[in-house]
Amino acid sequence: MFAQAASILTVLVASATALTTVSVVNNCTQQVDPAFTPQVLLDGVPTGGFPLAAHLTQVVTFPANYSGRAWGRTGCNAQGVCATGQCFTGGENCTSPAPAGPTLAQFTINGFSSLDFFNPTSGEGFNLPVTIKPGAGCSTAPVSCTAANNVGPGCGDTTTCPTGVGYTIQFC
Repeated sequence: MFAQAASILTVLVASATALTTVSVVNNCTQQVDPAFTPQVLLDGVPTGGFPLAAHLTQVVTFPANYSGRAWGRTGCNAQGVCATGQCFTGGENCTSPAPAGPTLAQFTINGFSSLDFFNPTSGEGFNLPVTIKPGAGCSTAPVSCTAANNVGPGCGDTTTCPTGVGYTIQFC
């Protein structure tokens, strides 16, 4: 009985502190520099953003209980100065939220009732189409913003999946 209770407790603690894997996909024809606030982990190192060449994928990790935003920046130079989605500070490695303008992918991981809450939104601006695709273990369909003013299937609507599911954020 004690061993069974200890096993259950171990599973609960592991799921409460688990990291969430997110594949960031650039389906655009040009480089997109994804930005994150607060920071996420890239190869175990905290980052607020990085360049992502056209048609490539990079995997990042959201820390346990992450609540934040991701967005794509376009036309960025090596110093992180961008045509769209510019960060307030931090350059390429964004350290503060973007001003109004970019299409956002918003996440709260392990929120109320052990659910992840997420939504793409173009309510504050639109610069790139953004799709959020839940991974295995969630029956929720992908949600996308394809134009300004929250146009697209599920754009602007908050959606949920059980905590522990991975996600894909796709630009274009």
